[in-house]
Amino acid sequence: MHGGNLRRAQELYGLDSFIDLSANINPFGPPSGVWVSLQKGMEDIVNYPDPESLALRRTLSRHLGQPMETIMVGNGAGELIFTVMQALKPQKVVIPIPTFSEYERAARAVGSEIQYVPLGPQGWATFSRRDEAKNNPDYERDNDQMWRELLKGCDLLFLCSPHNPTGSVLEQETFELILKITKEIGCNILFDESFFDFLPNESRESARGYMADNEHLIVLYSLTKFYSLPGLRLGTVFAHPSLLKSFEQYRDPWSVNVLAQHAGITALEDADYPDDVREKLQESKCYFYGEFAKCNFENLRLWPTSVNFALIEVLNQPPEKLIKHLGCLGILVRDCTSFEGLSGYFIRVAIKDIYVMGRLIEGLKQFFINGG
Repeated sequence: MHGGNLRRAQELYGLDSFIDLSANINPFGPPSGVWVSLQKGMEDIVNYPDPESLALRRTLSRHLGQPMETIMVGNGAGELIFTVMQALKPQKVVIPIPTFSEYERAARAVGSEIQYVPLGPQGWATFSRRDEAKNNPDYERDNDQMWRELLKGCDLLFLCSPHNPTGSVLEQETFELILKITKEIGCNILFDESFFDFLPNESRESARGYMADNEHLIVLYSLTKFYSLPGLRLGTVFAHPSLLKSFEQYRDPWSVNVLAQHAGITALEDADYPDDVREKLQESKCYFYGEFAKCNFENLRLWPTSVNFALIEVLNQPPEKLIKHLGCLGILVRDCTSFEGLSGYFIRVAIKDIYVMGRLIEGLKQFFINGG
């Protein structure tokens, strides 16, 4: 269901430490000030955390440009997905696949009927039709009709961009069309942009910018992935105050502990950290893509992305042997066979530092040299 299970990997491969490419976490660690804030925060663990996370919400409001009354924080994006679903209890949800499995689990937990929209390994590029639009005068009408059919009877639509696991980005034109249709039919949108901060500067346009005119839009944001805080669990949901009021009735008031609140504030206040991380990851990604191309693997296909992970298609054989080979070398990758709607054999790899990506390249080369 999820990457990053180091305990299970230790039991499986008999090793004490791993290069973990199975979870899409920033490899450079949290901002340096977070360690200091955690030490100071230890004094507060004898008290209950602020159930409203007021100081953290103020910081989020200031740095992300959202009104305080539209912000709710939780114990990671996963908890917030379940909270939203418990509050809304939609009869029918639409989920583009492949995608994060927690959407479906949360929907089934409240008895929702589920309809899939297949994207395939190309992700949102499936609905990128700019060239077609130039040659087809009826494109806009046909596209509108297609989305109306897909969303017929829908109470809640899950959108994920940058998309997991393909790393693709939903085009602005398509998103605006979806917003228009869902507004007309009374369908809510839960838009997950947990990997938003990994996007290059020119590509970062948050769905939060559409909230003022679309009260049915709910935007999910994660601080754990980009700020490298997965063990603390910290996520945010942005929504109209009337929606947040209903969400609060289903939320554990103590779910965000004092250390997570301290760390989140400090991480957001480090102005230099985001660009530094993006620059390092871009260098690593360019190195990895370049070395992968040089190897000319006949049995592997790399699907490049805009963010900190990528799909690798394993051609002509299931991925189990390759995954085991890499695991025995202390390299963990994400087996994508559990992703609904992803035909073929795929693994997902996170982008880490250049040394680590070099280790992955060597592990892949060794597998095929040995006749894998």
